[in-house]
Amino acid sequence: MRIGILGGLGWCPGASFDDALQGLGAELGRRRWDMVLGVPGPVALDTIGPGVDVVEVLPRGAEPGSCATDRRAVDGPVARMDVVRLLSDAVVMIPGGIEVLADLLALLTEQALGLSAKPCGVLDPDDLLNPLAEQLDALDRAGLPAAPLLRAGDPAQLLDQLAAWRPDGGGDVREEVAWLRINDAGLALLPSAAGLRLPGGPHGPGERGAVALCRLMDQRWSVPLRPERLRPVAALMVPDGGGGWRRVSCYRAQGPQPVVPGAVAHPVGETAACEPAAAALQDLLRRGRVR
Repeated sequence: MRIGILGGLGWCPGASFDDALQGLGAELGRRRWDMVLGVPGPVALDTIGPGVDVVEVLPRGAEPGSCATDRRAVDGPVARMDVVRLLSDAVVMIPGGIEVLADLLALLTEQALGLSAKPCGVLDPDDLLNPLAEQLDALDRAGLPAAPLLRAGDPAQLLDQLAAWRPDGGGDVREEVAWLRINDAGLALLPSAAGLRLPGGPHGPGERGAVALCRLMDQRWSVPLRPERLRPVAALMVPDGGGGWRRVSCYRAQGPQPVVPGAVAHPVGETAACEPAAAALQDLLRRGRVR
């Protein structure tokens, strides 16, 4: 999984928050999960565990705040939140001021209305959001639109909650990787019984996404790719047709684009004849969210 980090990291002083953040970085490293960092201000390098691939999303012209080698410049905090969510399988919020609360409520609102297939949780070692959790419970008991507040002070417990979350409450999740190749306004897709699909497939337990994709591309289609050339472009959660879910990490390669044998060029943004993951990515391309 790839976890997005949003919130008020620069405005949460105290030993409990420091310990929780240190633990979050270490836990991500232990699980071999990656991070999309979208918090303001500098981040201590030792909060990010060794081996965690980090994408930093920062305002255009701002100084980098982490050791990330993959940085995405955006225009303002709204765009930053949008990019972090696009690249992440789940989001961890760090409590802060009212602007952080507004972002959290926006994410929870999308969940409550069925507009989001990705979970959001709060790292809250000081129980700062107890009143909000109580209010959300009250809305749920009254039968009004609400979303559960996934929350924990211990990073491992919070990540467990995020991993267990499902859009409809149930079903297994299959982890997959896919390659995005666009040439002459056509997206390279492979014919299959389920419809046109992205090149890629499932990756093994503990295998990093970029490494898994390079292995699959070489084994299945003799297409040479290197992990350092791959940049994440979207994280998708789509139904698998059997009551479960597919969590698909999509990558795009920098530099020369090899040809996948048997692939066809499907018009960019056209969902017709595409299986769910390819259709979801085509919709993102049509809306200009993926480039």
